[in-house]
Amino acid sequence: MFYILMIVIFVASMIIQGRLRRLASKYSNIPVASGITSNQAVLQMLDSYDVTGVVVKHTGGDLTDNYNSREGTINLSDTTYNRNSITAVAIAAHEAGHAVQDSQGMGAYRVRQFLAPAVNICSRLGVYVVLLGVVISYVVEKDFGGIGYHVSTVGIVMYSVAVIFYAVTLWIERDASRRGWKAMQELQWVSDDQLRAAKKLLWAAGDTYAIALASSAATLLRLLAMRGGRRR
Repeated sequence: MFYILMIVIFVASMIIQGRLRRLASKYSNIPVASGITSNQAVLQMLDSYDVTGVVVKHTGGDLTDNYNSREGTINLSDTTYNRNSITAVAIAAHEAGHAVQDSQGMGAYRVRQFLAPAVNICSRLGVYVVLLGVVISYVVEKDFGGIGYHVSTVGIVMYSVAVIFYAVTLWIERDASRRGWKAMQELQWVSDDQLRAAKKLLWAAGDTYAIALASSAATLLRLLAMRGGRRR
């Protein structure tokens, strides 16, 4: 069942990624009604929230846009920087949403920043620790009173950090999209039809994080089953 679930998640991931790129491409050729550029949109949105000290910079690539909290920069990609398409303005507003979250001290945002340095290590090492516990269960559990089970538990706790991280990230990304979409509406950058298009794009981007959460949760369930199956 686990492998079937992972195949379903993989297929869903491909579909969602494909939809996101199609929407981004489709709306990258349609200028927003107001004519505002992505850079101007960021500055207006930050000003509306009284956020200062954030600089807009250019970064290479496609859909590589990000907010860097340490440097206080919003980095816009080749297809976003200083452009006035629906795609560019929507993505820029989303990244500005992250800057607002940071400025306001959003709890979930702080949690993600705290967990981020440990996620890769915990997710990778946690799986191996669980497998080590399973091996110990087969070889020496009778002599060490269930040590394999407890070793596996440590691995599961480690991997759980990744699941929590992805869950918090999904919440943060949805919130940033809501903030960006709200700004597009209230600051009148787009027409009603374009506002609906922007919402499709922003929510499609958020769906990629939902898939990441589903994948990590499925792996955690698998690890729990492996750990549980070895206890005597």
